[in-house]
Amino acid sequence: MRLGALFSLSAPLVGALLDDAVPARREPRLGSRPTVVPPLRRAPRAPTGNGTKLLTFAQSLARELSPSLQAYTWAPAPLADGIYTSLTAAGLLKTDILSDTSEVLIPASRIPKGVREATLSPDGTRVLWAVNATKQYRYSFFGDYLVQSVAAGPAVPLVPESKGDTALAVWAPGSDPLIAFVRHNDVHLWTPNATIPITSTGGADLFHGVPDWVYEEEILEGRVALWFSPDASHLAFLSFNETGVPSFRVPYYMNKQAPAAASVPLSYPRELEIRYPKVGATNPRVSTSVVNTRGAPVVRRVELPGFPRAETIVGEVLWPTRRHDKLLIRTFDRVQERAKHVLYDVAAGSVAVVRERDGRDAWLDNLRAAQYVGPVAGSGDWYLDLDDVDGWSHLYLFPVAGGVARQLTKGEWEVRKILHVDARRGIAYFTSTQHHPIDSHVFSVDLASGVITPLTPANEPGSWSASFTPNGDLYVLSYLGPNIPHQQLYSAYNTASPLSTLTSNAALSTTISQYALPRIEYFDLPHPSGFNLSARLQYPVNRVPGKKYPLLLTPYGGPGAQEVDSNFGGYGWAAYIASDPLLEWASLTVDGRGTGWRGRAFRGSVTGRLGSLEAEDQIWAAKAIAARENWVDAEKIGIWGWSFGGYLSAKVVELDSGAISLGMITAPVTDWRLYDSMYTERYMKTLAGNGANYSTTAVRKAAGFKNIKGGVLLQHGTGDDNVHFQNAAALVDLLIGQGVSPDKLRVQFFTDSDHSIAFHGGNRFLYRQLTSRLYEEKLRDPKAVPVQTQWRAKSTFDRRKLSDEGESPEITLSSWADGGARF
Repeated sequence: MRLGALFSLSAPLVGALLDDAVPARREPRLGSRPTVVPPLRRAPRAPTGNGTKLLTFAQSLARELSPSLQAYTWAPAPLADGIYTSLTAAGLLKTDILSDTSEVLIPASRIPKGVREATLSPDGTRVLWAVNATKQYRYSFFGDYLVQSVAAGPAVPLVPESKGDTALAVWAPGSDPLIAFVRHNDVHLWTPNATIPITSTGGADLFHGVPDWVYEEEILEGRVALWFSPDASHLAFLSFNETGVPSFRVPYYMNKQAPAAASVPLSYPRELEIRYPKVGATNPRVSTSVVNTRGAPVVRRVELPGFPRAETIVGEVLWPTRRHDKLLIRTFDRVQERAKHVLYDVAAGSVAVVRERDGRDAWLDNLRAAQYVGPVAGSGDWYLDLDDVDGWSHLYLFPVAGGVARQLTKGEWEVRKILHVDARRGIAYFTSTQHHPIDSHVFSVDLASGVITPLTPANEPGSWSASFTPNGDLYVLSYLGPNIPHQQLYSAYNTASPLSTLTSNAALSTTISQYALPRIEYFDLPHPSGFNLSARLQYPVNRVPGKKYPLLLTPYGGPGAQEVDSNFGGYGWAAYIASDPLLEWASLTVDGRGTGWRGRAFRGSVTGRLGSLEAEDQIWAAKAIAARENWVDAEKIGIWGWSFGGYLSAKVVELDSGAISLGMITAPVTDWRLYDSMYTERYMKTLAGNGANYSTTAVRKAAGFKNIKGGVLLQHGTGDDNVHFQNAAALVDLLIGQGVSPDKLRVQFFTDSDHSIAFHGGNRFLYRQLTSRLYEEKLRDPKAVPVQTQWRAKSTFDRRKLSDEGESPEITLSSWADGGARF
């Protein structure tokens, strides 16, 4: 990171375009960097070093052997293309990426304390600071916002009466200073001369402009639910009515203001109440509104046709215009298997369904990828979007007013992401899996002809991405792996030779060369179903021929997710357990059926039956690798996963296959009836229509937990607001009730930790505990016969003997084996 940025600044990517014509193309600003440098090339494999040092536990948690990449926040389009901003010890900097020259916009002495976020205004004259922030959910936080002139003067409060309770503030595009902000769940507009309330009904049950918990987590995947029109004359926003949505209370036991070492408990636990719809429960009712920002504001609600209002989910909002005349809203039914795109005519107040999709063979993903294009080759009015209607996720041009779409990419591969649309040149840039599902290559496509041009070595394994400047004249090409990442600057007019190297990670290369690191192999496993499964195998360091080594499966496995990719993220805990001579664990990661980037049929195969095929695939892969690799100790194969990976690990143990000797389960869902409706019903559908499968997908059978030779470790944070601790508590109760013995089940809770398990040092303890269990499993003698004792004897919890008054049930001990010890 060349400027030592502490965090990146966000800014609107484009300014307002005040007419419908596409502006004339200006010449690219390349005169200050006339020379080029050679493209960096590294062998398409993960580095292993050629030294003798071994990675330590502390280094693995600190991620010391990890690359650094610059995240560029481009200044808005009115400024010169290729300007980015960053916050450093010197202050807020503006840097020209072509000349590599910087100037201080605001010196450190003028920057307010406690900055969480900063946004430069579209005209570059003001900064919006977020300070005094308090985390809320995954993306959201409350805080205070300050506005400061770049030229001179202190930062002044956006809302003078705010006491750390403003949820959101965003700049409008254009040169006039205008901000929309949300406080106490109401939307307001700010100008230098006035603050104008837009809504006044916000409260505990009604959110305007910001999502509730489930929309933030599962639908919008962010904290913003309002959008200015390109000319800033109108604002669209969503409202979420939570009346009738059940609440879940998360208890917190410790005083978070006290240091970890003090561990001061609260006399009475604090409770966080979250409106959290679980399967079958009432969902928040969403509505869409549009308000003018000039003159007296008039809020107009958009009536969305197609689905019952109580069952409608709004997934995406787009202004498909350069002014403010049209708004496009993507809606789904409750289980997200049907979608409708509704076009709202702002002037007429009318709506029309202009695009529909039926995905009842599986589900429809809410990718939020749509980007307005305008005319293509001088005709029509189009937007670009992703769709997998032909079985693979590809680029399509859709007419804004409805009609026949034009498919731009096609084949048995998938487009990962739309990186940039250059409407002036009629080009879009994207990443795809054209080389292999684990890879990511960068391409451009001509929107008129459909001609695709690679911007990365087309036949070379690996992953790349790119960040384009607002006008699209320049882009930073980031090589992500499998070797050590680097970044180079390119002109969009000459994609063959980079203008400069921005990040090389040369120091990391030198450091890695001093270590002996595990070899990593990527390959496909041909599955009996006819599909291939992506796999990554990490070998033990200094492997000795003829010696057997334990193997750890490390899946995630969630629908549409990907764990096996060719990115190089550095050497973490999995590399450590392969390096320590006391451990020497190999690790295998396999993306089974249901995961992403192998087509709709592959990921949709798990619809309505989560945890079934996924668990079968992990066991099949373990057996296949043990048969292929004669160094794998088939008696010592463990599995560990977190979140969905924890659920999958539990389902693997439940299958009682005999192939897995150790289960480590972190923060799992254990019954999908306990998870949120919008995620779960997307894949499992409704409880009323699929009740039997909800029962079978829950972790309910104890035999595998009783029989697994090395036992099970279960970990969960008590403050988990996403996958509630209730999941772990229910599973422990079930397993104890069905007679699982203490030597087969260890349970670790983490006080007040959320889904990341980091509160008061929880993360370090978690990995120490996982490592300890692996060490114990390596030392376990598979031939040892457990001593039979009274306390190891199986017990049966007879719930029928629990009286209505709650008296203790009778517990009967099964007889121990003949000849067993009696104490």
